[in-house]
Amino acid sequence: MTYSRFLPLIALCLAALLSACNNLYSTSSAIIDYNRNYDFSRVRTIAMQPIPRDTVETMMTSDALIVSINEALTAELQQRGFRIATEDSYADMFLSWRFVPQQSTTVSTFDPATQQVIEATIFVDMIDPVILQTVWRANFRAQLDTQVDTDGTGEFSRKAASAILAQFPPISIAR
Repeated sequence: MTYSRFLPLIALCLAALLSACNNLYSTSSAIIDYNRNYDFSRVRTIAMQPIPRDTVETMMTSDALIVSINEALTAELQQRGFRIATEDSYADMFLSWRFVPQQSTTVSTFDPATQQVIEATIFVDMIDPVILQTVWRANFRAQLDTQVDTDGTGEFSRKAASAILAQFPPISIAR
């Protein structure tokens, strides 16, 4: 019995496996929802809201990750032409976010080491400061290596911020 007739099938399976491993840490686009009656054209200045430490998820979120996400969201907003308010009273919109990790998974690699991966969702709410209601919301789900260093956390935060704010303000009424 020759194995040569199975080589194309083996090659196809290997290609699929490598493709799956290559996409393990890829991210998807954010899911957006917003109030279609809200006038986003007047939004110029946004105030980042402090992260409440009132749930297990927020208590377990590292300060380094909080700083990284805040910096990434701030940089992305500024790149899009928004100003960041230092006080809520100067803001046209409040930005509030939360990081919700799911259970971690151990991923075996070809070397003897293994790594922990968590699937996490970042929720971002844009809140009208007068009516104190969310008028725009995005969520972004991705996988993050728990052994990741500060540079990796920064890369994750930048990718998340870019995907989340890609559709803010909504295109139909963009500035």
